[in-house]
Amino acid sequence: MCVWDGKNGKGLFIVFEGIDGAGKTTQAHLLVERLKKHLRDAIYLKEPTNGPWGEKIRQIATHGREGVTPDEELDYFIKDREEDSKQNIIPALQEGRVVVMDRYLYSNAAYQGALGFDPEMIFEKNRHFPQADAVFFLEIAPEGGLKRVDSRGGANIGFEKIEYLQNVYGVFNGGHNGFKKMVRIDATKSAGEISEIIWQKVLPLLK
Repeated sequence: MCVWDGKNGKGLFIVFEGIDGAGKTTQAHLLVERLKKHLRDAIYLKEPTNGPWGEKIRQIATHGREGVTPDEELDYFIKDREEDSKQNIIPALQEGRVVVMDRYLYSNAAYQGALGFDPEMIFEKNRHFPQADAVFFLEIAPEGGLKRVDSRGGANIGFEKIEYLQNVYGVFNGGHNGFKKMVRIDATKSAGEISEIIWQKVLPLLK
């Protein structure tokens, strides 16, 4: 189990969440670029990672869930986060860096919650990992998100089906305590508008 003392030290941990097609990756990269321009040491990380457990998750996205139980899938995400926390997140925060995360435990709770798990149980399983200082939820209807995904080359078999995304969206908006810290932003606005909204919310945290 990773060792996290409940504090992020001098570092800052910012997470981007939302369903597929919401624009998380774009906004995460824009924020990292802007932080660096303001002379802040910032890094971009993502889930699933490029590690062995993240590769198992990507196999589900590419080939579907056949042969993988929901419990096994949840375990892949936990182990992937465990490894990432030890190797990347905790060391960066201890060094005082700004960690900008593209998906984190909130997606885990929503996507596995849509498979029938209790989201609060998943949050409990993740409480020993570093907790975000700010979580930006880019909000878009599942139909709009999937349309964006299709426009860039097709949806993943395992995660990007309309019925499943509708269930995921429902979990994100289901009133569970773990999601209450998310700052919701209209993802249908332009990338520039969204970036500015986020920057104005990040600035006070930098002080």
